[in-house]
Amino acid sequence: MASPAQFVGDLLLQTATLQFYAFTLVLVRMSGLMIIGPALGTSAVPINIRIFLVLVLSMLITPTLNNHSQTMFQRLDQNGDHLLSRDEIPDSMRDRFDRRAAELQRSNTATLSEAEFKTELKLPATLVNYLLVIIGELSLGFVLGLGVRTVLSGLQLAGQMIDQQAGLALAEVFNPGFNTNTSISGTFLFMFGVTVFLLMEPVGGHLMMVSAIIETFQTIPIGEAFISVTVVELLRDLVHQSLVLAIQVAAPLLAGMSLVALAMGFLGHTVPQINVLIIGFPIRAVTNLLILSLTLSGAARVVVDVIPKVIDHLRSVLV
Repeated sequence: MASPAQFVGDLLLQTATLQFYAFTLVLVRMSGLMIIGPALGTSAVPINIRIFLVLVLSMLITPTLNNHSQTMFQRLDQNGDHLLSRDEIPDSMRDRFDRRAAELQRSNTATLSEAEFKTELKLPATLVNYLLVIIGELSLGFVLGLGVRTVLSGLQLAGQMIDQQAGLALAEVFNPGFNTNTSISGTFLFMFGVTVFLLMEPVGGHLMMVSAIIETFQTIPIGEAFISVTVVELLRDLVHQSLVLAIQVAAPLLAGMSLVALAMGFLGHTVPQINVLIIGFPIRAVTNLLILSLTLSGAARVVVDVIPKVIDHLRSVLV
């Protein structure tokens, strides 16, 4: 028979192990956002800063997991009777309700209290199970960062199209060995979009993403994260939205470059003595800079309008 001191020691060890296991899962879920998220996941932010930020956020979130669970239960309890029925919870959580009801040997029409609906954290039986849980948690934050970054990448695509029309990408055509794969306008527009993303009002886009990933702890308990088919379909739609964003941003400049090309072609036919090739380059460059400077405010407005909607859609699908 174990002594009281040994019993207390075993209990403390088990509690500490569960807390550390919960901390690692929170750490991995937050890390997914820091790997690929815009601004936070770029190489401009040093790796040690990102690691420190993830550790601090994880240490702050782990002790509040129970509070997140209580907040979620109160939000779902629409009639305020401190009991949850299957009709009160969203479709994404009904599988969890059915599983808990089956574990308690109740029917799907029964109601569950907060303690009954709450999922108890259990240590994985094997290392393979732990790795599967880690993959699920990592993918949750990864998808959120990937979705926002996909939309902002539309600005980079717009810059590449602009460079092709303005003549800034001719080095790749004349000599592919230069390895000039970086688009000047694409890099500028992407960094401009990230700047607008950080300075959005009333809160920055990076804070909106962190808030969205924290809200997932209310509806998706640690250890139960997964990526559904709906999330994959949303990422597909975000790729389409990124292409639309690229066309919206590049359209004024592409139209201006088309007019310049028509004017140069007309000038070349009417005045053959003029070297259109030499004259065309500075005219295209000046027109490119002029139209780009006039359309930056419109590009910023597009980012401000699109990014919050994208984060809200990702939040609704994930949680």
